[in-house]
Amino acid sequence: MNRSINILLIFFSFPAFAFIICVAFDIHFFNIPIAELPFKFHIFIGIATLLLLLIIRRSASRWVGVSMTRKPERFLWSTPVSKERKKQVRLFLILEAFIALFAMITALVLTTEAWPVALVYGIMVLDQLLFLLIAQSGFRVGITHKAVVVADREVRLLFFSGLRRIETHQQTLYFEYIEDLQLFFPVNCIPEGKYEEFRTAVEERVNRDRVFFSEGFKALN
Repeated sequence: MNRSINILLIFFSFPAFAFIICVAFDIHFFNIPIAELPFKFHIFIGIATLLLLLIIRRSASRWVGVSMTRKPERFLWSTPVSKERKKQVRLFLILEAFIALFAMITALVLTTEAWPVALVYGIMVLDQLLFLLIAQSGFRVGITHKAVVVADREVRLLFFSGLRRIETHQQTLYFEYIEDLQLFFPVNCIPEGKYEEFRTAVEERVNRDRVFFSEGFKALN
């Protein structure tokens, strides 16, 4: 979810900044002076609203994920994510906040008329930092009766229904399902020394006659 929304944020940021640049430098498009458009403020509001909805969607998913894992009693098995994974997540969150801060400052420097867009990027910075400071205690991997739940900078639900194969490849754990569906998460979400517990908990929830465990997955220890 986090990755797809980040892609959408980047995708829509390009036309947003193209419009900001056109307004800032009075660029004509098809002989139309963009800076003199009577409804340009409405365009800024529309762009800002779209970006804000994407940010809210991403933020809601993150906070719901960590709120689920804050109560270990809900799980048959659970563990905090590894220290290595926490370091990676902190780095990603800081980088995302820095990029959003840069976008906010750039939009305002180009033209103060773009303040609605800049405001949204400012909200993104605040959301990243708050999540970084508050949510780390909820970064966990857990197993319920129906799924594996991984919550750090995003939440991943890997259901047992329809599962056909579990394997590892290049530090990634893949869950393969019928109809060619594939879900995955980084192996280092699970702390070293917890792999056998994780594998045992998964094995207890699936039908071993229908689910294949690769040798790489069996070798995790």
